[in-house]
This record gives sequence, C-alpha cells and structure tokens, in this order.
Amino acid sequence: MNKEELIAKLKEAKSAEDVLALAKENGIELDEEKAKELFAELNASGELSDDDLDKVAGGNIFDKTRKVLSEIMKNM
Repeated sequence: MNKEELIAKLKEAKSAEDVLALAKENGIELDEEKAKELFAELNASGELSDDDLDKVAGGNIFDKTRKVLSEIMKNM
C-alpha cells in the first residue's frame, strides 16, 4: 500500500484500534498511545481550543499530527 492509500485508510478508521490494526497490517510499528493520538488528530472537530489558537499564531497547529504521521511514514 502506498502512502496516499494508507493515509486514506487512516482517515476512514473508526477507532484507535483500527489505526493500530492498519499499522500492523502494513508492518508499521505503532504503540497504542500513538494510535490514539493519531486517531484523535484525524477526527478533530475542526474547532480550535485555546491552546490550538495560541499555536496558530506560531504556525504549528498541525505539529503533533505531522510528527505522528512522520513517524508512521519513516517506518514504511
């Protein structure tokens, strides 16, 4: 599965367990905590918390998601 297909499948995941299973199926090391973080980031409501609003000014609102996805992609 290429990166684009994997990202599309991750976006379709219904739970952190689905994310973890998908990672395992693709030979990607991912622990339960990282799977939960990634699932939460992929399913964010779009509303920004006060912390996120503070980060926007610094331009790093997607920093956590980028880090998690980067970890997944480097294991591919």
